[in-house]
Amino acid sequence: MKRIIILFFLGCTIPLMAQHTDHIQEAMANYDYETALSLIAQKKSTPHLLLQKGKALRGLGLTTEALSTYEEIISNDTTNARAFIEAAECCRALAKYNQALKYYEHALDLNPENKYVRIQYISLLLTQQKFRDALGESSLMTEKDSSAIVLHLQAQSFEGMGELLPAAGCYYNIQEKYPDDYLAATKLGALNISGSYFDEAIEATEKYRQIDSTNISVNRQNALAYCLKRDYPTAIRRYEYLVSQGDSTFHTCYYLGISYYAVEKYYEAHDFLEVARKYDPDNINLLYYLGRACSKTSWKKEGVNYLEKAIELSIPKDSSMTRLYIGMTDCYKMAQMHKEQIESIKERYQQYDKQNHKLLYDMAYIYFYALKDKKNTERCLEAFLKTRPKDSEKEEPEINEEGELILGKSNYYNAAANWLKVLRDKQKVEEFFQNGHSTSMKNEQNNK
Repeated sequence: MKRIIILFFLGCTIPLMAQHTDHIQEAMANYDYETALSLIAQKKSTPHLLLQKGKALRGLGLTTEALSTYEEIISNDTTNARAFIEAAECCRALAKYNQALKYYEHALDLNPENKYVRIQYISLLLTQQKFRDALGESSLMTEKDSSAIVLHLQAQSFEGMGELLPAAGCYYNIQEKYPDDYLAATKLGALNISGSYFDEAIEATEKYRQIDSTNISVNRQNALAYCLKRDYPTAIRRYEYLVSQGDSTFHTCYYLGISYYAVEKYYEAHDFLEVARKYDPDNINLLYYLGRACSKTSWKKEGVNYLEKAIELSIPKDSSMTRLYIGMTDCYKMAQMHKEQIESIKERYQQYDKQNHKLLYDMAYIYFYALKDKKNTERCLEAFLKTRPKDSEKEEPEINEEGELILGKSNYYNAAANWLKVLRDKQKVEEFFQNGHSTSMKNEQNNK
């Protein structure tokens, strides 16, 4: 009888538990994460349910809470590879990159052959600009796996290290094995253009265009290569196609405008360069070509304005140069290169900071204390005092609330005047004793 009751109880309970679990799975499948979390909260915690809970929390954008959930699983079971992977994904989303790398490493220790984890691990190394580590990992992976994604990771590692020829070699390898890989063709176009190998860029992109002539990314590199090679008619055809596909980006409009300018279609050049100018109004090269194009159309005055603006932008502002010279002066000072320090102050004063007369006082200070050059010290002090405004000698010294002297311009002028007086008085004393000594010596010789 007891056995019958137990069996009856189990027969009733198991369907209820299964039904409850089915509801959770149904909610998860329908992305109804709030319902899923509510149902999970009613059940006893298990690793499987915690994984579901973490997924639901991530789906609702509660990544920090999801990470805590996965870490709870890890604290109880250090062999749960999925928990390590999910924790790594959460850390990555939260920009906790070092922690994400550690979780990926734990997952790889548990399952070294997991391709997904290794790809994510290498990708994160690239994000962290740990290119040498990424190259080591991707190169090991290519020994067993020559898929396009793995070769791309290796190529990106080479690029990050500045090894452009090996990177190009990887992309050529990809294009050979996977000719429909548009990214390899795009990269080959860009790398060859950066090295001014325009024919090679055209060859790589045209090879892909035989498979698919509509790809925007490949066509951009293809058009740019033709433009830089000065095959402007072909470049115009490529760029016109891009424009017809809705591509109105800066580079497309800019280089199409230049191509039109090169074939003397100045009105068309003007139209596209004007569009490009909206993206980068202070681009000097753009303003040059736009100004020249305007001068050959009915917008001649506008052309003058564009060229004037280009010239204005090309000449550094005095404030920018002053800042650079201040930095340079400080560097010379720290390196104890005092002659160069003086020259940098002098150039700054003569060319970019002409009203800052205190620089003359600063030069006097360096001449005297660093170079022990009294003659140039006096010259700088004399030049500084000549810039003194009239009636400034009558100004009272400026004192702050604590009774301390504020070193304003008038104070520096007073200090310079006193300093120069001390130097001259001292010089007179020295000359007196020198002359007196030489006179007494002459008298002694005459007496003899």
